[in-house]
This record gives sequence, C-alpha cells and structure tokens, in this order.
Amino acid sequence: MASVVRNGGQPVLRYRPTGAQLNWLLRLVELPVVLMVVWWPTRAFGPLPTTGLLALASAAWIGWLCLSHEKVRSQAADRAVWPVLLVIAAASGIAAASGVAGPDTGSSTAVALAVIVALHAGTTLRRWTVVTVSLAGVFGLMVGLLIYGGLSEWGAGTVDSLLIVGGATGGVARGLRTEQLRQSKLLLAQQEQTQQAREHAATLAERGRIARDIHDVLAHSLADLSIQLEVADALLADSGDGSGALRYVRRAHRITADGMEEVRRVVHALRSDSPTLPDALAAMTGAYCDDGAEARFDLLGSPRPLPPTVGLALIRTAQEAMANARKHAPGRPVSVLLQFDDDQVALTVADRGEQRSTHDDVATAHQPSAPDGVGGGYGLAGMHERLRLVGGSLTAGQSAGGWRVHAEVPT
Repeated sequence: MASVVRNGGQPVLRYRPTGAQLNWLLRLVELPVVLMVVWWPTRAFGPLPTTGLLALASAAWIGWLCLSHEKVRSQAADRAVWPVLLVIAAASGIAAASGVAGPDTGSSTAVALAVIVALHAGTTLRRWTVVTVSLAGVFGLMVGLLIYGGLSEWGAGTVDSLLIVGGATGGVARGLRTEQLRQSKLLLAQQEQTQQAREHAATLAERGRIARDIHDVLAHSLADLSIQLEVADALLADSGDGSGALRYVRRAHRITADGMEEVRRVVHALRSDSPTLPDALAAMTGAYCDDGAEARFDLLGSPRPLPPTVGLALIRTAQEAMANARKHAPGRPVSVLLQFDDDQVALTVADRGEQRSTHDDVATAHQPSAPDGVGGGYGLAGMHERLRLVGGSLTAGQSAGGWRVHAEVPT
C-alpha cells in the first residue's frame, strides 16, 4: 500500500506493505531458513529418500507461495492451497521421522516445516483445514517411523507430533486474535460513522429548529408591523389624525425593535439561558397589554423545570395564538392559562371575539389584513408540527363566542 507524504512541500511516495503482504514475505523466508537448519549439522545432503521428500515439500511450499500471492488470489487458488498444505505436512513429517530414526542425517528438524504449515493452517480458522493439515503432519511422522524402522523412537515421534498440534493450536489462537482485532476495527469504524451520522442529524435538527424560530419571529413581527402601519396610514388618510398615527408608528417601531431582539435571542439560543415558561408567558401577556388590549395570565399547579424543546414549543404556540387574536379579534380580552399536572403540562389561549369560520385566514372587517406572505394561514399547521415534535397535541376551534387554542405535552 502506497501513501503520499510531503517533505519540504514536495510530495514523496512512501510504500507501506499490508498485513497480507507481510505474511507472504514471512512464508518466503521460512523455507530457506528451515532447510538451512536441516542440512547445517551435516553440511551434506542426507539419504536420497529424505532429500526427495524435502524437495517435494519445498516444491509444494513454492506452489503455496504462488497460490497465496495477492495477484493470483481467487476462489480456485484458495481451494488449491489446502492439498498443497497437506503435501508439505506429510512430506516433512516423513522426512523428520527419518531423522529421528537416524540422527546422523540431521533431518529430524524438518518437522519445523510441518509445524509452520500447521500454524498457518490454524490462522485460517477453517476447522477442516486445521484438522487435516495437523493430522497429515502427525500421520507422516508415524509412517516415517514405520518405514525407517524407528519403532524404538516413538517417544521422539510423539514429541514431534505434539509440536505439530501445538503449532496448529497457536495458529488458531493467532487467527482468533487477528479476527478480534479486525472486528474491533470494523466496530470502531461503524461507531465513528454512526457518531458522524448522529452529529449530522443533530446539526440538521438544530438548523431546522432555528429556522422555524426565526420564521415565527419574522412572521409575527412583520404581521404586527404591517397592521400598525396600515392603521397609521388610514388615520392620516381618512381623518388626518396625526397624533393617533404617530402613536401607531411608535408602536410599529417598538415591534420592530422587539422582533430584532427576538431574532438575536434565537440565533444565540444555545449560548444563553432562556427564561422559564411561566416567566416567558407572563412577559408575553404584559407586552400584549402594553398595546392597549386586555390580557390575563393564570398559572395552575406547581411549576417544574421542562425540557428546553417543550418549553420553546409552548412559547411559540402562545405567540402564534396571541398574534392570531390580535389580528382577528383586536381589542378583545385574551386569557392565557398554564396548568401543570402530574403527567403533563397544558396551555390554553382563548379570546372572546366574534364568531368566525377560520382563525388564520379570515380577518375582521375593521382590521387590515397582514401582507401577502406573512402568516399565510400556516399558524395552526406550525403549532401542530412543533407540538408533534415534542410528543404533544393541539386542539383549536370556536369556544364561548371566541377562539380557543389548547395544547398538551406529556412530561
């Protein structure tokens, strides 16, 4: 595997071998090292049968290297590896038995080839491969002892057999460890992807929440601003009442300033503490009264802390309901009731205005309507959406000669 690094601003190609390439290089080195150990004690070739068996094992080893190379890896090559390992294990086992029976040949160390291929077979974690390769090495030892007449050396043969089985066991342990590390890396990558997806979703949700807040603030502020300016215009055009028009212009200016402050509060909502729900509703009711209308706020039950999303949803619901009351029933008394129950919190905003068919789309005959694009009849839909996001519900309709909006959120 190649990677590009920068050295003094110039890209440099650096090669880093993969784990499979390192394993292949290890197998390439193992064969000459074992053969050197086999023949080094006598510094001469042994008997022809032993030399032939080691040559067969070496040829099979070279074939194994070819089949294991990453450029020729395929399902057919993987299937061909198993018989090649059997040949190596059996041939080296018989050759090792000849050394046990005749120590002068120095070939007893050939069992190292059988041990190594058993270890590599164990790392595959394929039960049939591990068992058959290990048994091939042990069976080769037993056959060699029978052939070379080393029946008195069964003890040494047993030790070599245990070495082969131990190699297979060590290979299985190494394979399990490698698989565990691979699974851990895979799990870590999946966790990172999941965390990134969660962060992305949270970012999108927060952006949507801020967008809804800014939309609500602008919709309410612009609708109120349009109403005040149209009233001022009507006073100047119809009766020339300059003082009355000035009063509405000043009120429009205050609405604009409040709207800008509310937008700043929404943008910096995550950095600042928000007022409690009762305090926010009380302030909202007081601001409504400052416009010359009659409004009352009542609190039932023991207030308790609410999740920020729940409090914000109820605040926006109250804002929308009171804005609709100001728009469609100007001058009519408005009551705001916040009730804390054991398992829920409820908000009711009601006005005692004239009967009307729809609260969001029909203005009274004596009140100018909001400009196009402001409000737009989406007040109730927005309230429903906000409350659904926090698991709440909304009911709205005619009640006692006016309009009543009732929201409930389980807590």
